[in-house]
Amino acid sequence: MKGIVSKAARTVRSPRVCHRCRNSRSYSGITEKLPSLSTPEGLRAHGPFRTRFAPSPTGYLHLGSLRTALFNYLIAKATGGQFLLRIEDTDQKRTIPDAEQRLFEDLEWAGIEWDEGPKVGGLYGPYKQSERLAIYTSHAEQLIKSGHAYRCFCTQERLHKLAQLRNTEGAAAYDRACQRKYSIDQAAEMAAEGKPHVVRLKVPKKYPPLTDIVHGVATKRVRAKKYPTTTTDFVPSSFDDPILIKSDGFPTYHLANVVDDHLMKITHVIRGAEWMPSTPQHLVLYNAFGWTPPQFAHVGLLLDASRAKLSKRNQDIDVASYRKQGIFPETLTNFVALLGWSHTQKKDIMSMDDLIQNASMKYTRGDSVVSFEKLWYLQKNHAARYALLPPSSNPSHSLINLAVEPLVKLLNEAPAEDKSFFTAIPSEMGKKDYVLKVLLADAIKYTTPPDFLERNRFFFKAPVRAELEATITPLQLGTTVLRTTAISDKLESASLRPQILPSHLLPIIAQFEQIEESSWDSEEIRGWINTISLQASLKLTPPELGIKVENEAEREAIEANVQKAWGKMIHEYLRWALLAKMSGPESAATMIVLGRDEVLKRLSLAQEVMTEWEEQQEVEKEVVGERTNTA
Repeated sequence: MKGIVSKAARTVRSPRVCHRCRNSRSYSGITEKLPSLSTPEGLRAHGPFRTRFAPSPTGYLHLGSLRTALFNYLIAKATGGQFLLRIEDTDQKRTIPDAEQRLFEDLEWAGIEWDEGPKVGGLYGPYKQSERLAIYTSHAEQLIKSGHAYRCFCTQERLHKLAQLRNTEGAAAYDRACQRKYSIDQAAEMAAEGKPHVVRLKVPKKYPPLTDIVHGVATKRVRAKKYPTTTTDFVPSSFDDPILIKSDGFPTYHLANVVDDHLMKITHVIRGAEWMPSTPQHLVLYNAFGWTPPQFAHVGLLLDASRAKLSKRNQDIDVASYRKQGIFPETLTNFVALLGWSHTQKKDIMSMDDLIQNASMKYTRGDSVVSFEKLWYLQKNHAARYALLPPSSNPSHSLINLAVEPLVKLLNEAPAEDKSFFTAIPSEMGKKDYVLKVLLADAIKYTTPPDFLERNRFFFKAPVRAELEATITPLQLGTTVLRTTAISDKLESASLRPQILPSHLLPIIAQFEQIEESSWDSEEIRGWINTISLQASLKLTPPELGIKVENEAEREAIEANVQKAWGKMIHEYLRWALLAKMSGPESAATMIVLGRDEVLKRLSLAQEVMTEWEEQQEVEKEVVGERTNTA
């Protein structure tokens, strides 16, 4: 990674470009001002665009390549253009057998649909480079005849020695020995006889400048260093002459992507900044063919926390790994879209439609450090967003497909003791409906199916006595809830944290039994909780708190705070009784999901545990008192 970046820094200069240059059509020669591509409105004024994603099946789709595909897809869709998929499978030795199929699956899962390419066809196919070899060969021949390319017959041994000399002397890639030694006709005869060779591009003395949408005008210096004149085996001068056609007849990236982009009428190329140093060579090819190049936008690289490049060989960043974890498609596209792109919206949570609507080419020049905390933040918010949406016919936007079905699958595979309440639900459809209720009640905390089941495990099994006993604590009124500025001095000296005995609380909690099954809804439950808080607070008056009331306003303030403190304590009791203090939805939502019968059953067990615990506390107090008196 560091080598790539430092090389780019040495070979490419990216000065800031004035607004006039940015707002003109630099490649077509039209100098009229146009709206900026950095705004959604300006982008549409330039459209329609034809873009492409051209992955190599030498690895699986990862975050960086997904971002490249997404950026190209978004500007094509935003401008009413077309997005193409092209498979660059010319590196046959490193091709992974199932990488192409996995690529299709991952892109389709992410909601990135191509208008032209494999599986759908198009006017400019075939869309696999291994099926376009005759096209590249004919274009290479065209370059040879025009003097812009030549055949090189150097052996591997000579090239190895050349590489050693290059490493020690810092010379460029090649010395053009074959171009000097053989005429075009001689080289053609040797090739016809089957002599192994490659085709090289003959670069000019000066590279054409690159006008990049992100970096502005960039130039690449031609290497002028020469080999030592004492080296008789090599021509003194050296040149950056890249290979266009390999000895196996397959093209390199340099030739294939230029030819394909032109023939497929690509207007804009968005790709990683690692390709920026070689882009001037591509411009040489465009000039040699007499073609107008597309516009380029080179976006910064994705780095990990140690600022090393994220690699597609790191399985942790494969798109498939996020699919397996249960990340939503729009969560991941939202996440990668924010890596190196700036927008003007007040929030970062965006669906695919939102991304298209707000698409622009306002990409950052620098590299982006990937923070996965943001991924989980987006996952929770997309889950909450889906919970508020009506049922969707699109499986990638449906909580049923994205979360409920994976959750039910995990529950069905879980040990019986971890799902006793869930198992009692009679039908498979009933189980799905119940899981959906739990999910809708706590969607804002959803990350992955295993994490969600662990966080909400007591929705699927009732807490047993031992779990309640392990989490029980004294029921006390919180001093922080009671305090207000107006009465803080008086509350300071009051006995604010008396332990509330079960006999004071439990009969009040039992009032939930009075709610009929037909009235068991959140409004009714919240009303009862407020009523219970009020009734309880009336038993703890200012005099009982040791507070002398000066006026009616003070009395009302104290009573209001006491009622608020009781409400908080009741919610804490319910969370302990129903969920053994596990975090989750608020009390009323929890009680709605569990249902009346289950809530009353759990409250009954909790009452037994609390009563026994209080009795044990009294016994321990008596023992301590006896020891104190004896001492």
